[in-house]
Amino acid sequence: MPRRLTVKTGQPRYLTTRQSAVRLGVTINAIKAWIREERLPALKTPGGHHRISESDLLEFHARLADDPSLLAALRETIEQVIPEAIVAVATDGYEALVQVGAFRPDVLVLDIRMPRLDGFEVCRRLKAKKETASIRILAVTAHPEGQVRDQVMACGADDFLEKPFAIEKFRSRVVGLLAKGLRA
Repeated sequence: MPRRLTVKTGQPRYLTTRQSAVRLGVTINAIKAWIREERLPALKTPGGHHRISESDLLEFHARLADDPSLLAALRETIEQVIPEAIVAVATDGYEALVQVGAFRPDVLVLDIRMPRLDGFEVCRRLKAKKETASIRILAVTAHPEGQVRDQVMACGADDFLEKPFAIEKFRSRVVGLLAKGLRA
């Protein structure tokens, strides 16, 4: 039986828009929009289809983790899954505490790295107060170095996601935390 030998040539591997969408956990339309906006580099085939190099996709994925448009996508995801949801947004830790005090959310999506007051301290303060201790917290970060997950869970977070993540994974975690609150 002849053996097949695979040789790596150093040539970049190219992905279709569908393959790229699956990798990032987004729709094909999102990939196409990022290509049109020139945020995601792509080649165009003679047939008019796009091909994205694997290295460009990986680089874009890393940039997407800290992209302000991610906040809008997460908000939209929550509003689609739970149409009756009221979503408030804060851009730093102090603002988050003020919003939580006035808003009293069922679930808080909390970025660990925020200006002025980090997510660890926000989490500690919320869990230390009787009136906010029951808020379920989904901690997220694009910087998972060291024991970040363990540290934020020790501060009282209920779940943790490392950015970048698939929107479907985010959606299921938020729904799971909401369901957990309904059973409590």
